[in-house]
Amino acid sequence: MKTAMSDLERFANEVLLPDQINLTRAALIMGEFEYPALDIAAYVGQLDRLAETARRYLRNDRSQHAAQDLADFLFKHVGFVGNYQNYHDPKNSFFNEVIDRRVGIPITLSLVYLEVASRLGFEVEGIGLPGHFIVRVTCDPIQLGESDHIYLDPFNGGTQMSIDDCRQRVKTLTEGKLNFQVGFLNPVGPRHILTRMLNNLKNVYASQNDLERTLAVIERLLIINPLDPAEMRNQAIVYTSLGQRRRAVSIYERYLDIYSNAPDAKKIKETIVSLAHEVARWN
Repeated sequence: MKTAMSDLERFANEVLLPDQINLTRAALIMGEFEYPALDIAAYVGQLDRLAETARRYLRNDRSQHAAQDLADFLFKHVGFVGNYQNYHDPKNSFFNEVIDRRVGIPITLSLVYLEVASRLGFEVEGIGLPGHFIVRVTCDPIQLGESDHIYLDPFNGGTQMSIDDCRQRVKTLTEGKLNFQVGFLNPVGPRHILTRMLNNLKNVYASQNDLERTLAVIERLLIINPLDPAEMRNQAIVYTSLGQRRRAVSIYERYLDIYSNAPDAKKIKETIVSLAHEVARWN
């Protein structure tokens, strides 16, 4: 049963725990501002049942073949699929919608694989390539020459990707403007995944000029990283656009307290003066 605390407080309690973040719960609670009646336990149960069903399809090892079998189960048998036609639908970034509709974008489909695979005892991690998200599974080689890990692309049916494939994907997505770095293949943790999911949502809502929802997302980004200067400025900008000038001034002042030597400090001070005049004029 949910307590009387706000959805933002519930998200803060989930991601600021001293222990390891429960990514399933955090990703679901993240979306409670849009789905206030969300039954978190029911969706956790759906993932549990997916894992138990998948277990019957898998060989009794943790080889690359088993990892691929799990991908085939999720993305071919169960039918999770990339939303190519409506990539920027905000529903693609809400984990409950992805579970219900079996449609998503790279990071949320990767999250499905991550959560089911971890329940089955796989050592699996998210890989945040620029512009694309995939998973890496550490495997037990059972034949000579087999790799001890593989990369899978959940958005594209769980197909395997070589390092060269990853390099080409980055080149294509950045139109050759970003040189591939081996560090792109480093695994990322729950906070990075949640931040990236929220950034996707923020970009969608901002492009739709949906200020209230953009603000809700920024509030959650600032829970994860309270001192993010860009999001502090974004929050003040949205408050200004919503006519909440006093709140905007308060945030800008806090920004200057923390980042007094920021390159935009002079501009922020000028903005504070302008907003203060507007507040005085409307009093």
